[in-house]
Amino acid sequence: MLNFTAFNPTRLHFGKGVIEKLGPDAAAAGKKALIIIGKGSVKTNGILSKVTTALEKNNIHWQLFEGIKSNPEFEDADKAVAAAKNFEAEMIVAVGGGSVIDTAKAVCAGFYAEHSVWAFFDGKATGPVHALPLFVVLTLAATGTEMNRFSVLQDTKNKHKRGWGHEKLFPLVSYLDPEFTYSVPPSYTAYGVADMLAHTFELYFSTDPAPLSDLFATDVVKLGFRYGPQAVKDGNNYEARANILWLSTIALNGSLQAGKRTGDFGVHSFEHVLSVLFDIPHGAGLSIVYPAWLKYFKPQINDKLVVLAERVLGPGKNADDFIAALENFYDEIKTPKRLSDWGIKEDKHSLILETLEMNRVKGAFFNMKTADYEALLALMA
Repeated sequence: MLNFTAFNPTRLHFGKGVIEKLGPDAAAAGKKALIIIGKGSVKTNGILSKVTTALEKNNIHWQLFEGIKSNPEFEDADKAVAAAKNFEAEMIVAVGGGSVIDTAKAVCAGFYAEHSVWAFFDGKATGPVHALPLFVVLTLAATGTEMNRFSVLQDTKNKHKRGWGHEKLFPLVSYLDPEFTYSVPPSYTAYGVADMLAHTFELYFSTDPAPLSDLFATDVVKLGFRYGPQAVKDGNNYEARANILWLSTIALNGSLQAGKRTGDFGVHSFEHVLSVLFDIPHGAGLSIVYPAWLKYFKPQINDKLVVLAERVLGPGKNADDFIAALENFYDEIKTPKRLSDWGIKEDKHSLILETLEMNRVKGAFFNMKTADYEALLALMA
């Protein structure tokens, strides 16, 4: 096991009614909050009203910035930075899923910068010295961004989607009420489950030896298999929603990385190309890429696949059994597992290949080049 440093400063409140803690927490940070939301579902389901009421009870003035899309673009983050500066915001409150939170993280960093937030993501600017405090009200179990230091944005025009991490991006406090995920439709619940599993796989298939982290990861997958279909089929099942919500947080809050340098994240990099080209939901793209990746790299990861199969499915199961079970799981929760399932035909493969090469997509441990891209695309067709 490698040396590692464990650090996660985010305070996380989990369970029914935790939104009541937002007001007093935020009051300690200031009196003016810019609230960032997506396309408006939090207005119709009443969550935004609960947030603003909590702020107003503590004499916090707020302004709303809305319209963040599911594959967030840096231009919207720049617009939100301008709004925050004009409002003289003292904090950001993100109400939504990963796209909203990732945008809010960029806004927190960009508030003290004089350049576009994209400069952080493309490496032209160093990390911020200061950032606004971020409060997160999570409404979708998926990315784990509510308890980590990473953000992902895209430059749609130039076909780039990139992640950036910095300690200043950790949310100050996050509020996770499983009931706030009840209104998420079955499709996006399924995409969130697929995203959670993908984060777990990325860290599990690191080649760095870390036995406890690996066993922890296999149990996250096992519980995901148990509770994912329940959450998709019965959106008001509190236990299913609560477990998927917590599993999604655990999958990318550092718990599965202890003793490892990083995860592979080659599948994520590959999927980012699908998102930027076809605006496919991130989790849906991941469920397309992962079965192909597991099949293609099976010779290199067979031993770990066997352990995963036996831990999740039972003694005597092998690598092929696990891959088949994963594909059956995707069928059960109705998330795509082939490009054709999303209407992406073979005539688009050349465009995908060109964009993969332009972005130099690869994994941290399992490298990919043109021949690998072509083989993976064939398996995804």
